[in-house]
Amino acid sequence: MKKTLYPIFIFIVSAITAFAQEAVEVKKVDFNKTDDDWIQMEIELNCGDNKLPDARDSRFVEEIKVKVYLAYESKYAETFDYYSSELEIVIMEKGENYNVYFYLPGLIVERDQIQSQEPKYYYVEVSVKGALQPPRKGSKAFSPNIPNLPALTTFTSNAAGQNEHLLMPVYFCPAEYLGRISDMPTFLRRDVRK
Repeated sequence: MKKTLYPIFIFIVSAITAFAQEAVEVKKVDFNKTDDDWIQMEIELNCGDNKLPDARDSRFVEEIKVKVYLAYESKYAETFDYYSSELEIVIMEKGENYNVYFYLPGLIVERDQIQSQEPKYYYVEVSVKGALQPPRKGSKAFSPNIPNLPALTTFTSNAAGQNEHLLMPVYFCPAEYLGRISDMPTFLRRDVRK
């Protein structure tokens, strides 16, 4: 029984992974400073076909999660200050480009003495309907300072759980620090409700 199910499981995982690779692509990652030294991370995403068999319409991709990891060189030790955060996009349409934004508050930038708006290392992790899109060599999803996939794995392991949520999605950022924003998708906010 197990021998029969294993190839089926591998086929399903491969199909979902192939779907995720084609569904959403990171086209560009950019870093800017806004008022009071807030750092803005802008990520441009491009939407492709929805090839899932249960898709309502192949022109629309749903349940997209974007998680980012940043590493700035620390001024306090020969190490890095890591930041991570994530957001969820409700739906995207094929052929359209969308921008998502994350912000590091100016007081955090000041406290950690961050000199450059661009981190030494970054990675934009994208998943679609729970299927993680595997990173591809040459992708814009990770910084040029990450030479290979094993280094990327080490980086994300080091960054996981450190200073989580100090880097905030656009919808948590106060309006006066937003800077220039455009072409945003519809977000699914999972705020804690009491």
